[in-house]
Amino acid sequence: MPSDAKMRQEIIRLLRADNGGGLRKTTLRQQLGQMDETQFRKVTKAMLADGTMLAGRGGRLALPKEPGPPAVKRGGQTAGAQGAATSGQKRGGQTAGAQGAAPSGQKRGAKSSPAQGAAPSGRHQRGGSPASAKKDEVLVAGVIQMTTKGFGFVNQDGDDNKDIFIPAGRNQSAFSGDRVMVRITANDDARGPVGEVAKVLERGHEEIVGCFGVTDDGYGVRPLRRELPAFIPLIAGDGDAALANGVQPGDWVLVELLHHDSDSSKAQAKLLRRLQKSGTVSGDLVAIMSEYDLPKPYTAAYENAALAQEPLPVAREDCTKLATVTVDPLDARDFDDALSLTPTAEPGVVTVGVHIADVACLIPMDEKLDLAARSRGFTAYLPGKTLPMLPSSLATDRCSLRENEDRLAHTVFIDIETTTGVVRSYRRAHTLIRVRQRLAYEEVERVLESKKHDVSLKPGVEKLLRELSACAEKMRQKRQEEELFLPLAVPEMRVICAGKPPRVVGIQKSEGSPSHEMIEEFMLAANVCVAHEMLKRKIPGVYRNHAAPEPEILEGFAAQAGVMLHRKAPKLRKRPGLVKFLRDLGAGASASMLSFSLLRILPRAEYGVESQGHFGLGKDLYCHFTSPIRRYTDLLVHQQLLALDQGRSPRPGTMLTDYVARCNALEANVDQACYALADRLKVRYLLDQQEGNAALPITGLVSRVTAAGLNIYLPDLGLMGFVPVRSLGAGPWQFVAERYALENRRSSKRYRCGDELSLRIKDADVVRGELELAPVGH
Repeated sequence: MPSDAKMRQEIIRLLRADNGGGLRKTTLRQQLGQMDETQFRKVTKAMLADGTMLAGRGGRLALPKEPGPPAVKRGGQTAGAQGAATSGQKRGGQTAGAQGAAPSGQKRGAKSSPAQGAAPSGRHQRGGSPASAKKDEVLVAGVIQMTTKGFGFVNQDGDDNKDIFIPAGRNQSAFSGDRVMVRITANDDARGPVGEVAKVLERGHEEIVGCFGVTDDGYGVRPLRRELPAFIPLIAGDGDAALANGVQPGDWVLVELLHHDSDSSKAQAKLLRRLQKSGTVSGDLVAIMSEYDLPKPYTAAYENAALAQEPLPVAREDCTKLATVTVDPLDARDFDDALSLTPTAEPGVVTVGVHIADVACLIPMDEKLDLAARSRGFTAYLPGKTLPMLPSSLATDRCSLRENEDRLAHTVFIDIETTTGVVRSYRRAHTLIRVRQRLAYEEVERVLESKKHDVSLKPGVEKLLRELSACAEKMRQKRQEEELFLPLAVPEMRVICAGKPPRVVGIQKSEGSPSHEMIEEFMLAANVCVAHEMLKRKIPGVYRNHAAPEPEILEGFAAQAGVMLHRKAPKLRKRPGLVKFLRDLGAGASASMLSFSLLRILPRAEYGVESQGHFGLGKDLYCHFTSPIRRYTDLLVHQQLLALDQGRSPRPGTMLTDYVARCNALEANVDQACYALADRLKVRYLLDQQEGNAALPITGLVSRVTAAGLNIYLPDLGLMGFVPVRSLGAGPWQFVAERYALENRRSSKRYRCGDELSLRIKDADVVRGELELAPVGH
């Protein structure tokens, strides 16, 4: 544990690197990484008392003066993200399922980040037990996660403690992410401890974004986050004042959550400011960026600093004569990897060069640009907007491996047997390269299919692509046989925005293809080679870990899959059985839905300073090295290796531990922001498609059945909807758990997992990103 003085210095450094708006305590905790909570409270209290830092509006902390250049705003709050993680990734680098995540607050055993929860200054007391606690009462502290059904779970302090079940109506005014004191009321053999919230200790969200509105009970806001209550009233006078100042019902607004100790069952909000009109792509973008505390664009000072930065000196090989290509999405603007292939003196063995932008040579450790990149963590690819981790002068220019321009690269040269896909050896070097041609995945696809009549290729490029593809195919076959990676068929559904102001013009479905698989194989190979080098040479590094799911979780999925496919539940407890099941699924909507369902129950992949294996990829050792323009974790690995190559000492592992904890929190936050915006825009697009043609049916698959109704997967949108039991027609309906079905007692009608339904929209909530459906005819 660092000394109080060290923690004070780190807090001052973080506040100094901020852009002057101040940091929430929630964000400050995330930036500090692992630390002692009691020490943090003591140090921050002392710093406020002696004037070292000041508390501003909403409890934001800042230094009395902001010396030095402006910097970026720190990123958001820890939150779970559903589906595969997408932050900072333009492509594979890992198979789908490599980064599965359970929806926040749904999996009971999920651990909440201790960094959650900073409350508005002076709004409520902190720490300790309630004054009214009785002598024999059992009181414990933890972080609460509420469900949309009104009940919740409290993750007790300590990794080995069981979650406490909080029945509906017993949460007082606690919201998801709040740190609470819980009174244990019972112990249930099936559910474990049961309790009720006795006191809110700290708010997980100080400020939230919602839509301003009015009900019969008065003015309030409808929060953007689904895990928060559907409506939070404003304090007296705020609504009238807002109307007088031009705020209209339906506008996105920022409010401060209040909590009054005198009446713990009541929660209110104070309106801070209007953000933008809702109902538009621009308005939704502003709302999401504010809610998830995403960074603003880099200032001119940062862009100028990036342009002026001289490359750090290191021995470098001239590889400009190599035939080198980049393969990226058609609309990509930053190119951080390129490939080359040359024969070796041994027949049947080639050297593939995986050339990665040498970003570390332009980002000195712990200096201005590095601190800014660290605070962002990842490039956020939002529909209609990209928020780069690096200044654009680096991301899309100096670091980007652009066609016909000399560029600094960090290369892994891998010797591979062309007939077996076996990696013979590898070496790493800093290089100077010149990309011969920039290609899109679609163009490479046409070349490999011999449909290249509309693709203009430079000399030698077609031969290079065919040799790379053949080599990659052998490597993939070898991985399938030996590593048994999870072949999850989950297409990416991209929301396409265009125009000024932007609007949703379509949903683009992107599935795996030979061109994507080719690039993925070589990126995976380079990442593994670097991970082995770090471990072998005992370089403190950052690894990408993915834990295996609990056997009972897989058993539940197997039972559900059996019902969906109308056959006996498959045996999925062991890896070969799971892989065979996924391979046999083939393509189509059912395969996509089952893969999507599996992704939702897999643990989330995370970064760590120790290698713990990667379940999704079937690898014992893995890291991220190939996207340093987009991911700070990759940049960290590059910086460690550069220090070693320059004869300097890399960062110690203890320092990396803090950075890694921060990156995991930032990644989850960026992912949730991307999914939250995509869901809302998909709902908006669906409504636009239905306008004037409300009778047009929507095809959906039943992904889950509960007593409350049907969870629906819409394969054409990659979106979830819900059919409440009341919309299924005349009842009574009975939930039959062993058959995962809703059955009508008076008729033979039955709904089961896997059923394909024709549906219509009954209610669409763009604010919450929720879709209520009903079967056509009901």
